[in-house]
Amino acid sequence: MDKLPMPISLFIEHHDQSIAFYINGDLQFDTADEAIYHEHLVIPAVGLAIQRFPHTDLHVLICGGGDGLALRDVLRFEQVKKIDLVDYSSEVIELGKTIFKPYNLGSLESEKVTIHVQEALRFVSQLPDNHYHIIICDFTYPHSSAETQIYSREWFQEINRVLIAPGIICTNGVSPEQKTTAFWCLYQTILAADFMVKPLQLDIPSFKNHGYGHWGFLLASVQVITREEIETIYLPDDLNSLNQSQLLQAFFFANAIAHSRHNVLVHTIDSPQLLYYLLNAPVTTGNVAVNCDGHIDFLDVTETATTEIGDGDFLDLESVTKFWLENIYAAPSSAENLGEINRLIPARHHYHNPKMTSTWLAYIKELLAEIDTKQLLNKLLARASELPPQTASELKKLAEIINHKQPLPHLSPRVAEFITMLSVTLLMANLVAPDSVFAKGSSYSSGDDYSSGDGKFIGFIMTVVGGYWLATALKQSNDE
Repeated sequence: MDKLPMPISLFIEHHDQSIAFYINGDLQFDTADEAIYHEHLVIPAVGLAIQRFPHTDLHVLICGGGDGLALRDVLRFEQVKKIDLVDYSSEVIELGKTIFKPYNLGSLESEKVTIHVQEALRFVSQLPDNHYHIIICDFTYPHSSAETQIYSREWFQEINRVLIAPGIICTNGVSPEQKTTAFWCLYQTILAADFMVKPLQLDIPSFKNHGYGHWGFLLASVQVITREEIETIYLPDDLNSLNQSQLLQAFFFANAIAHSRHNVLVHTIDSPQLLYYLLNAPVTTGNVAVNCDGHIDFLDVTETATTEIGDGDFLDLESVTKFWLENIYAAPSSAENLGEINRLIPARHHYHNPKMTSTWLAYIKELLAEIDTKQLLNKLLARASELPPQTASELKKLAEIINHKQPLPHLSPRVAEFITMLSVTLLMANLVAPDSVFAKGSSYSSGDDYSSGDGKFIGFIMTVVGGYWLATALKQSNDE
């Protein structure tokens, strides 16, 4: 399981008849049903490659997979003669050679295998073109922006470069049921790297018991993967889970899930989108889009990328403010119809969720009502000499407007922008580091004394930083 260079926590849970392995609290596998996951990840990819490269010694790359379980299933095929396994975690590889050995059948000790303890993106970037017939990506679930680089278009472009056409890749995805937009973001990202993609989804009991939902994979090649290839694919006799019927069924998706694949952005390193989609999955409203009954069989779908690359990071403070500025005068119903209401205050940590965001949005009006606008303006005007002249002049006009109780839509664009930017700064500071008003909703226990000491200090620092950013943004606006 590949990770970027950062601390990881490994934990093995022993059951009566199996063991479960966790990285940073996320279940990686339970030996009771890991065959479902690994056979679907590996067997179709290798089986297709054997059809496409008959009488050829196959060269395989496994990225992640230090536990040796995916490697075990690659080694089922005699036609595979050479395997490179690259995993950043030497600790996971050591577990694969010891505790996991009875389950991976000693795969890490095979003479066909060369192990590389390295970060996958760096390893692949140093490879020559047209180097592998099959590439298997068995990565962990990303929890930070840095960890999503190995899901970016740049990553899949590198994979495309080192893959011998018409070779096959298969990558572990996320749950299309629980993280629908994130799953289709990966789908569109691989399409944008000039692959033809077939999505799959599985019901893995241990994943389902942890609330992960159906799990997704993405099978791809520069050449279209046809129904005939899948229907005639070679499957080893001694598989524990996968059979022809199950494989064909894995390409079926409910229309209610599949229809959203055209409404996401491509994930790149310069314009990251995946973490936003993971943290801000749309809140289900019960309203199903038109024509979303039934299912779609992706063996009958051949399509190229249908979405665009974004122009920023939805989790970036400036991007959030820009969205606010663009929607100052939009009716709330319009924002909801756009399906982007979470962009007003996006969840930015994995312990947040869209329901929390929706709750915060419901209280924005109350929060802003707590601000004594007249007092705030008087304080600002008292230091008008420190502000850009045009901003000071606009604030004086704003004070007069408020005294005459004129509504916000009558404000000049510059004043409206100032109020919006100030509001976003205050809101984001409170949500990132809750003060005593919000401490009851904090993830910190009362024993941490977060609300009485350090929390207030952090909140103050966040507000100062936000204020500095605000002043800089205003200065740049005036200079323009």
